[in-house]
This record gives sequence, C-alpha cells and structure tokens, in this order.
Amino acid sequence: MALHLLMYFTHWIQLHLRSPELDLHTPTESHARWIFSLLSRVGDYISADDMNLMRNLARACLALLKETKKTDTSASSSSRSDSTVPSRIGESSCWIIITIVADFWKQRDLWIDAEDTLSRL
Repeated sequence: MALHLLMYFTHWIQLHLRSPELDLHTPTESHARWIFSLLSRVGDYISADDMNLMRNLARACLALLKETKKTDTSASSSSRSDSTVPSRIGESSCWIIITIVADFWKQRDLWIDAEDTLSRL
C-alpha cells in the first residue's frame, strides 16, 4: 500500500511541475514527512515495477529541486511572509528522498542524473 501512495505523491509533484503557478498541487514539508513515513514502510527488496515507481519519485524530486533552484534565484527578493501559507517542500527534503532511493535501494545511477541536472543550472 505504501508504494501505491508514493505513486500518488509522484503524480502530484509532476502535476505541480507542469503548472507551478497554480498552487493546486504544491508539495509542502508536510507532504515530505508523509513521503518519509511511507518510504520507511517499503521493504528492502521490491519488484522491478515497484523500483520503477521509486525511481520516478526520485526523478520527480530532482525535477522539483531544479524548479525550486530556478525560482529561488529569479525571485529571491519576493518571498511570502504570510504564516498561514504552508512551507513548500525544501531542498533538504528533496535531497533526502533522492538519497533514500539512490542509496538504500542501490539505484546509484540516479546520482549521475542529479549531477547532469544540476550542472545545467
């Protein structure tokens, strides 16, 4: 069940990346905590199809990290100070998710993807 729920988080992150200006599917730090909890429930050994879902989650977080870096550098002066707005998922949360998938499930080629993505910034 945890993998199925993680698939939905991947989908929501991808929806946010398609239209980040809408704020409909903006992943928050609360979502990151849910993802961490769900990742802790996934077994050590999973099928190839399920591993593909995990890799998609890591790649979605990598794309979110890239989008966050771009928007942070372009709009560093216009930050929201409203305390009722939930905080967007942070850089550290994205890196933790990527690290869990890349290291725990031995998907180390994701580090090459991360390096390629971030070198283009």
